Amino acid sequence: MDVPTLLFELLQNAAEPLTAAQLVKRLPGKAPGRSVVAALDELANNGRVRAFTQGKNTAYAVRPPVDLCAEALARHLSLLTEAVAVAALKKAVPKSLLPWFDEALGRLVVQGAAYWLPKGKTRLVLPRPVRPSDVISPTALAQLKKLLAEINRHRREPRSLASLLAWLDAPDETPLLQTPANVAATSARPTPELLHQWYQADRVKASSAMVPIPHTWKHYESWASTQGLRPDIVDFRQALEVLYNSGSAMLEPCERPQDLPEDERRLQVPLSIGPPGYYWSPMV
Repeated sequence: MDVPTLLFELLQNAAEPLTAAQLVKRLPGKAPGRSVVAALDELANNGRVRAFTQGKNTAYAVRPPVDLCAEALARHLSLLTEAVAVAALKKAVPKSLLPWFDEALGRLVVQGAAYWLPKGKTRLVLPRPVRPSDVISPTALAQLKKLLAEINRHRREPRSLASLLAWLDAPDETPLLQTPANVAATSARPTPELLHQWYQADRVKASSAMVPIPHTWKHYESWASTQGLRPDIVDFRQALEVLYNSGSAMLEPCERPQDLPEDERRLQVPLSIGPPGYYWSPMV
């Protein structure tokens, strides 16, 4: 195979422009540098390869360097799962292709193969469309976690941060809460009479007049099930709060609330002063 054909095949498979010196090293056997340069000039004159100035040298490529740069960027982006800085992307591209970096990245953005993600005064690059959750700052995310923890205290079924972020990223028609089949039944707030009845059922077994609220909750769950209703933690706690605020019930906190299981911690009733109530008893 003659030298021009060998050079053309090497350049056709190359991921970046190559100089004559680089091509000489890749040729099988030893080829005089003059013959390589002459062959490259012949290929360039015939329009089969493109010649580019790189500093003091001339580099050659079969395809436009911007195409090679875009392909190198696309390959690197396909391996990423998170946003990356532009400076980090430049390190993934051969130095010989850096002059075409901005144009290549812009082409990928237009083609939908790369996406800009604003971050403060700078921009990162994503290999996928920007999601709403991507624009939440670390500070806002920390605040969201605190808010969700407080909200979960008032929910029968707590929501995870992952499920909330998934809802933010879901299509617009997706409902905020995916209602399970067993939640279709109507919820009901227990009456004061029922609360007193359940209290008395536990009081005869207890050594103290104060009964743990989780015990009363179990009565409420059983009653709701037999009535075809849905037990609701908010309705349950509010019913106890009404009794407490009206002076019809006493509430006392748990001595070590940090040791309570999460489901029992959420059943505690807030007090006007001090930690929430974990034990209760009706006022006689």
